[in-house]
Amino acid sequence: MALSDRQLWDARYRQGAYSERLWPGAYLQQCMPQILAQQTPERALDVACGRGRNSIYAAQQGFNVDAVDVSAAALAQGARQAFHAGVMVNWRCQNLLGANVGGGWQRDNKYGLIIMFRFVAPSLLPTLVSNLALGGHLLIEEHLQWSGPEAVNGPNNPDFRVAPQALKEALLSSPQGLDIVDEFEGLVEEPDRSQAALSRIWVRRQR
Repeated sequence: MALSDRQLWDARYRQGAYSERLWPGAYLQQCMPQILAQQTPERALDVACGRGRNSIYAAQQGFNVDAVDVSAAALAQGARQAFHAGVMVNWRCQNLLGANVGGGWQRDNKYGLIIMFRFVAPSLLPTLVSNLALGGHLLIEEHLQWSGPEAVNGPNNPDFRVAPQALKEALLSSPQGLDIVDEFEGLVEEPDRSQAALSRIWVRRQR
């Protein structure tokens, strides 16, 4: 019998996957001062949070964070890290691509910040946008399909990378009014000195 996504990811995290990646995402850190300056509602959602590096950072900035991932093992590791960092995070174990997506989130509390980093889930974008508060921010960072000569880290399977402009096109087709605050596609040097081909977009809900 094939292992479920939860079993596969639990095994990976127990074997030490991403254990060395304790720093929050550079893009999140880059955007955070402007987000905080705009007095965004203080509820945040971290989608496919893994071990919670971005969840913990957002909590340190004063957000009340719901951190959602399919892996209970990853969430347990994140909870220990949050304890040592002295912050509270609401950890939620949920298959984000399963039935009743969003059922574990508090729908009556719109989020001022939603983060989805390096988890390709186009079908989830409308749900995320609908959970944004008026004036709320959505930050997405994905591995980008790359045909250049450079060696890039991340998945080899193109299904786990986004096509150029795909995020922008999907978000701008949303019925909610979204303004693009920032966008980027290209090569980025990671803290470990490897290169990543990334698609980044930051949108804000205006209506």
